[in-house]
Amino acid sequence: MMKKVVYGFSQKLFVVPFLILALILSACGKTENTQSNVKAGDGTSKDGKTSISMAFPSYNASYLPVFVAEKNKLFEKNNLVVSITKVQGGVIALRGLQTNEFQIISSLPESVINGIASGANIKLIGTFDDQSMYSIYATSDIKKPEDLKGQVVATNRTGNGTDIQLRWWLQHNGLEPDKDVRIIEAGENSTRLQALVTGQAKLTILSQPTDLKAEAAGMHKLSLMRDDLKTYNHNMLIANGEFLKNNPEAAKGFMAAIAEATEYAKKPENKEEMVQIIMEKLEMSQGDAEKSVDFVLPALADKGKANIEGLEWAVKTAKEAGMLTGDITIDQLYDDSYIVD
Repeated sequence: MMKKVVYGFSQKLFVVPFLILALILSACGKTENTQSNVKAGDGTSKDGKTSISMAFPSYNASYLPVFVAEKNKLFEKNNLVVSITKVQGGVIALRGLQTNEFQIISSLPESVINGIASGANIKLIGTFDDQSMYSIYATSDIKKPEDLKGQVVATNRTGNGTDIQLRWWLQHNGLEPDKDVRIIEAGENSTRLQALVTGQAKLTILSQPTDLKAEAAGMHKLSLMRDDLKTYNHNMLIANGEFLKNNPEAAKGFMAAIAEATEYAKKPENKEEMVQIIMEKLEMSQGDAEKSVDFVLPALADKGKANIEGLEWAVKTAKEAGMLTGDITIDQLYDDSYIVD
């Protein structure tokens, strides 16, 4: 039985959580379908197959299980037709999930916790990876965390999941955010890296493949988040509640396809094939694809099952950061009944 953990009402209230929730409910933006030959899903069934539309807020090697499932026709094996759309950020993905434009999305857990606590009809059903996929990059003069005192670091935006992890890392290394270091909002991965290149900041947090661009630009990796943050779920799978209610077998089929694809991807004899998939999907050089595969494979979660301690960490830190403004249990947040054992 899943462990039940309850977190109370936060005493630190910020404007940011309400802004994020408002954006989730009302934001709109451009989407780009990455499979133009496949009709977008709406959770309906036709010819014995259920149509699912899935959204990614980014497109990187972390989604290797999906790429493998597509290539090996594992979705079809589970009577699914899955289309994938890249959207402009997690807020847009969440809005589309709530309106059932998308039936499943991928996102950081912190980005959806307050939405679920506030009554959004969505549910975490699994994860692609059970380790952080972030790395800490710094300019060449920053050799250790202590060198950051009095300096500027770049975050995405205050209060989102990326920001929470960066602030946690600073505190974990003895630095008090907004006191020992000044934190500026620099936006997405590419613009955070640009803040380092232009000298606006000395350190930031990056995910792949931007980490490879950081190395090419002369930045150095100060830390792997997974070395410090031992329990985490990064690219989680979140589903629309009505979809889950009306299509439970389709949700199980989706997770079964992800589980089989993950198992296939992690087999040593298939590594070369994984490199080729990443080269084709992300238009990477072989060298960069090899680095990405080496980084991603150890973090892929067996069967797509989330780490409960990682979920507890996400709830706790979201509360401390002021993102979580209500009560929530792990049972309310995550349903592992769609995982195929």
